[in-house]
Amino acid sequence: MSNKPRKKLIHKLKSKFKLVIINDSTFEEKFSLSLTPMNVFVAFSSFLVFFASIIITLIVFTPIREYIPGYTDTRTIQLAKLANLRVDSLEKALIDKELYYKNLLNIMHDRIQYSDTAMMKQGDKRTSENLPGNAGKLEQQLQKEFEHAEDNFALEQLNEMSAAVNAVHLYAPVKGVVSETYNATEGHYAVDVVTKQNEPVKAISDGLVVLSTWSPETGNTLAIQHKNNLLSIYKHNAVLLKKVGMFVNAGEPVAVVGNTGELTTGPHLHFEIWDNGQPTNPEEYINFN
Repeated sequence: MSNKPRKKLIHKLKSKFKLVIINDSTFEEKFSLSLTPMNVFVAFSSFLVFFASIIITLIVFTPIREYIPGYTDTRTIQLAKLANLRVDSLEKALIDKELYYKNLLNIMHDRIQYSDTAMMKQGDKRTSENLPGNAGKLEQQLQKEFEHAEDNFALEQLNEMSAAVNAVHLYAPVKGVVSETYNATEGHYAVDVVTKQNEPVKAISDGLVVLSTWSPETGNTLAIQHKNNLLSIYKHNAVLLKKVGMFVNAGEPVAVVGNTGELTTGPHLHFEIWDNGQPTNPEEYINFN
């Protein structure tokens, strides 16, 4: 029973029909075509597949796809990639600038951050203190040799830093009497030079002004970035003659000696030199007399 309806359906699909086009006036046959429902279905399906292929090709390989919602044109994609690269570059530059200004603020407030070498050295000393009493002599000897090698390496770095500073000719910012010398143990990373009020303060070398501001403690403060990663700082000025971003020449007046700020008892210049983020004694390179 089930095969009879199927056979009937197949028979209907294979049934032949004739499509005839005749002249309405003369009844002359112009065109005739034998068709079956199966042929019509196959031809219609093939036409749909062909038409869909053409549409897909136009969408994928031609600019027509830009007019379809959800698609983005090539220029917009390129601009987005370029903007992404610029954002990454700006983000990196911003991070570097934040680290630079953070280090500059630490210098301005006389806060020194230990380097990785110094912290590693301290950690090694703590480790050596925690060694058990029955540790072998060979291990202790290796520990001492390691610490001695680090001390030599740190000494070589200090010598290189001093050589870099000596390679630059530094002008005296002012001439006068040093009332308080450089003392790193007491946290005084500068020399205080007593001189006449309103005396011009000069740049010790060519450089770029990176700080020109006022604070309650140090008054009018100026900082100049020089080559060889050298930074000079001038505090307690009466007037600042330069702004951030200005380039100054060696010996050019950048401020006027004053008595501004809470941490001062008279007209003088609080002068600091920082080399690679570490304070140095200005009297080793500059004669203030």
